[in-house]
Amino acid sequence: MFVFFGLHVQSQHITYKFRIRFGDYSPLSNAQFILSGQRINTDPQGIIAINLANNISYLNIESANLKVYEIKYPLEGKAILPKDPTVFIDVFVAKPGPDQLKGLVDRMDRSQNNLQKNLYKKIEEETRNGYDGIVKMLTANNLDEQKLAKGRLEFFPLISATLANYLNEVRNFNDAFLTLSTSLNSKPAYDQFSNAIYRYNEIFDLLNNNKNTYEQAIATYWNSKELSLKFNNLVDYAIEDLHKPYVLEINYTLINRIYTANNETNRKKRAQLQDVLTKDMTEISSNMTRKINGLGERITAMNGLLNNNGTIKIN
Repeated sequence: MFVFFGLHVQSQHITYKFRIRFGDYSPLSNAQFILSGQRINTDPQGIIAINLANNISYLNIESANLKVYEIKYPLEGKAILPKDPTVFIDVFVAKPGPDQLKGLVDRMDRSQNNLQKNLYKKIEEETRNGYDGIVKMLTANNLDEQKLAKGRLEFFPLISATLANYLNEVRNFNDAFLTLSTSLNSKPAYDQFSNAIYRYNEIFDLLNNNKNTYEQAIATYWNSKELSLKFNNLVDYAIEDLHKPYVLEINYTLINRIYTANNETNRKKRAQLQDVLTKDMTEISSNMTRKINGLGERITAMNGLLNNNGTIKIN
């Protein structure tokens, strides 16, 4: 029975949807890509749907013809699968040779983005190693104050750095979005916004992928389920009050409206569409700013609690 049950669990599948686009957010239709060995064509909207086993966490994607298209994002073609399969997985492509997106990626790699990647890689590695340490310690039931104090010193910089970088990048995303709202015909504004999207996606993935580990670390090393729950609520705020209603809404709805307006051939109608977009984008950015300020206050409070070993009374 156990063998058959195991086979049954492994056979469960989930359908994920990949959205293949250029740097200007236009879809790439009827093009073939290789997703972990499977050759699949995009539909007219640049969408690829694929059924995957439910225990897979990421997928490798590459162009079937590198002479025609190259994958620019996600980096190295490693697409992290979202927990919610209804969320599109964005893939940005470009034609080989000097193009806008390639120039943007090159500039990012030569500058601060390279430092950012190294920082996130270090945080990811240290978090993974730290979690392994928690598992070993809890399995051996070997808890004492010295080990707890060491664990707090190990995890506090990881947690605070992840939160600080998320706050910084979501602010940069909002700033770039606001700049774009009044510069819908400006290439530098689009470059800035594209840069902000890439940087935001990286830190969001880092926070989202490690939130459970940080919760476990707080519950263990700070010996506080209440403080762990407070961290959980903070991350939920970032996801439910910022990421989903603003970042995803901008990425999935506003970008399509911008693309439609910019491709309107009637100048008068295009100007009208852009005027409405500017008003809507400005209002969205203002609302997003309030949510970001709220997140900043929560992060400051959380850092204070963690830095004081969780001895401050939690309201």
